[in-house]
Amino acid sequence: MLKIYEYKNISSKEALEKSLAKHHITHYELVYNEYGKPYLKDNAVYFNISHTKNIIVVAVSDKEVGVDIQYKCYKPRVKDKYFTKEEKAYIDNSLDKEDAFTAIWVKKEAYLKMLGQGLSYGLNNVDTIKLDISVTNNEDLYMAICLKNS
Repeated sequence: MLKIYEYKNISSKEALEKSLAKHHITHYELVYNEYGKPYLKDNAVYFNISHTKNIIVVAVSDKEVGVDIQYKCYKPRVKDKYFTKEEKAYIDNSLDKEDAFTAIWVKKEAYLKMLGQGLSYGLNNVDTIKLDISVTNNEDLYMAICLKNS
């Protein structure tokens, strides 16, 4: 089970409450792992939140999940510092560097968020070229979702 909910102009807390209510979860307690990733206490439902500007997405699943959304961009310094050799080559050889960069970036973020370790795992330790994570985009807004064991 994987559900994605998108909201505009509300807080992350409101977005989470609305999303969990759709799964009949109205009373819950959040607990955090040692890296700060939030979980529902005593519940087998997992969630993850991402936001950019006024848009928030909430992924709800029965497996560990990570989601990231980002507007299309290209940041050469970020690429040079945090991307693998293969990812850099993919971007450098791409006709649309913004598209290639953004797709890789949201995959990295979604994967790290799914792991629950965040940036402490190391952005350059994730090679998205080898990971099977799909990216969707609607005009200039990109989103990647990563489920555990996928």
